[in-house]
Amino acid sequence: MGRTVTLALVDPNGAPLGTTRPFDVESQWWQEVAPVVTRARDEFGIDVVVLRLVAAENPRPHGGNVTYLAEYDGPPLDLGPFDETWLAPHPLRMAWAEPGGPQASLRWAGVESGVQQRTWNLSSVWRLGNRWLKEVPPFLRQEPIVLAWLGKHAPDLVPRLIRAQDGRMLMVDVPGTDRYDAEPAEIADMVHDLFRIQETAAEHVNELLALGVPDWRGDPFTATVSATVDAYADRLTSDERSALAKLVAGLPERFAALADCGIPDSLVHGDFHPGNVRSDGVRRVILDWTDSVIGHPALDVRGDTERWISLWRNKIPGCEPERALELKRPLGALRGAAVYDGFLNGIEPSEHPYHADDPLDCLRTALN
Repeated sequence: MGRTVTLALVDPNGAPLGTTRPFDVESQWWQEVAPVVTRARDEFGIDVVVLRLVAAENPRPHGGNVTYLAEYDGPPLDLGPFDETWLAPHPLRMAWAEPGGPQASLRWAGVESGVQQRTWNLSSVWRLGNRWLKEVPPFLRQEPIVLAWLGKHAPDLVPRLIRAQDGRMLMVDVPGTDRYDAEPAEIADMVHDLFRIQETAAEHVNELLALGVPDWRGDPFTATVSATVDAYADRLTSDERSALAKLVAGLPERFAALADCGIPDSLVHGDFHPGNVRSDGVRRVILDWTDSVIGHPALDVRGDTERWISLWRNKIPGCEPERALELKRPLGALRGAAVYDGFLNGIEPSEHPYHADDPLDCLRTALN
């Protein structure tokens, strides 16, 4: 499944030019804009910079008919009508989603051009030869903090951060491929890599909190999740509201039991899976620390529980990793609901389709 794309073109000053005819792009993923830029060049002979999603046929990602606002600086084209409501300002719009925004970021990185990879409400990503430029919104500013800290404590396991400022990060390229299709043995090695980070970070929790890494330990976790459940109460059934109220009421006891398992709070990646690990067969690097927080390491466990269990048991004799995994079962989904709700509160409405159903989906998953 792909997507059918229309580009609403503006000039570098933001003046509307018109819309292209729709064209097909093989990739279905809305935020992946490298294929859109390539197909626009193939179809129309033009170079564009995609700014943001302004319309989508489907109520949730991905595929379908989509319209992107895109910047174009070139000869006049034969274009269709332009809906000027797409240019209405919004206080939550990201800087990279405005005309001139991407070019300002490229200048900050010391270049005039690059290869645009991704743009959406959570990040803008460009490839600049052997470097990467990434920009994140105000509510996800912990990634450069974490990368800088890990660059001192586990430099072999993360991308090297060259510089960072106001949500922009310039990083050295990591050779290899993203390991979505990793075999079990490689996944076990990834789990060990994260364990190395977490056993070190467990001794520096207060330092990381002081630097600005969000606190998702028991009390703040409970308060944030409780507020999220309340915010979506009118969209839940009576039985769901009752079950979630009971689950939330039991969180203090659950976190106390989790602490009794003997595994300390540490740095949590927040979205740890093989696709966020890059390797060339020699070195593995853990990418995308955008969702990182301070919390219980069990929050990062999705697969290969046996490896995780054995690592912690060897590290802390007498700890109870199996019990910790049982206790954390609903916590990932509850946290996900709160995180997605935070996204929706921090982005403009035209970008809401990316996440609109996610908080409710996560709350219901927590009950299963």
